Amino acid sequence: IIDADSGEIIAEAGKKVTPRLVKKLLDKGNEIQILVPVESLVGRYAAVDMINERFVRQFRHGLLEVLRTTPKINMANVKIIKFGDYLKDLQPPLAVNTIRLDPLRGYSLVVIDPSVVFASLDNFFGGFGRGMNALPPGRSFTPTETSIISIMLNVFFGALQEAWAPVMPIKCEHVSSEVNPQFAQIADQNDLVIFSRFESELSHDVTGNIDLVYPYSSLKPIREALASRVQTGDDDTGDQQWSNELHAAAADAEVPVRVTLAEVETTLSKFQSMSSGDVL
Repeated sequence: IIDADSGEIIAEAGKKVTPRLVKKLLDKGNEIQILVPVESLVGRYAAVDMINERFVRQFRHGLLEVLRTTPKINMANVKIIKFGDYLKDLQPPLAVNTIRLDPLRGYSLVVIDPSVVFASLDNFFGGFGRGMNALPPGRSFTPTETSIISIMLNVFFGALQEAWAPVMPIKCEHVSSEVNPQFAQIADQNDLVIFSRFESELSHDVTGNIDLVYPYSSLKPIREALASRVQTGDDDTGDQQWSNELHAAAADAEVPVRVTLAEVETTLSKFQSMSSGDVL
C-alpha cells in the first residue's frame, strides 16, 4: 500500500494488513482507500477483533469452572471471506450450530471440532482431556456428546454476551445443530462473512478449533456503534477488576528481605579482640 500523496510505502507487499495496523495508520493521519472504505474496515472489522479479545478471557474462565482444567485458547486474526470459501476448508463431520444473536439480523454459526468435544467430554468426567481427533465418517454425536456440546455452547453464549456488552447488549439463542456445514446456510455462497477462529488446547496433545461466523450484513445496522467503540477506546470494566485483583494478590505475596543496618570500618586486630557486649 502506497500513500498517493507522498509516495510513502505504508505496508510492504506480502505483509498482512491487520485491523490494528489500519487503526495505527489512521491515528497517524493516514487515510487509505483499499477494496473497502477505511471506515468500513476499521469500524466493523477491528471492533470485532476487540470483542474477540474480551470473549477469549471470559470463555477461558467459563471452561475452567465447567471442565476443571485450564484450557489454552489462542485467537487468530479476524477474516472477511466469502461464505463459500469458508465452507470449502471444513471437513465434516463437525459440531455445526446455527445461532441467533438478538438484535443482530440473520443467523450466525458456531463450529466446533470433534477433537474439542471429545477432550471436553474426557475432562468433564475427570480425565486428562484425551479423546478421538476426529468423528468417524457417517457417525453422529451420541446423546452424551451432544450434552457436552450444549454445555460448551452455554459457556460460549455467556462469554460472547459479556464480550459484546460494552458495545451493545445481545442475547444468544441456539437454533439448530448439524454435522455437515453444507446444511447450515446462513448466507449465499458469494456473500461475505466475518470469520473468527479460536484454537483450543484442552490437553498437551489435543488441539482443535472453534469458529464463530457472522454474516457481514448483520453488522450493517450497528456500524456506528462499532465505529464509536474503536474511536473512543474500550472501557473494559472487567480488565480493571482483573488488574485490581492482580495488584491485591501481588501485595500479599511473601518476599524475603535482607537489610544492612550499618557498616563499621575497623582493623582485623580490633575485630579479633572483640567480645560479647562490646559496642561498635
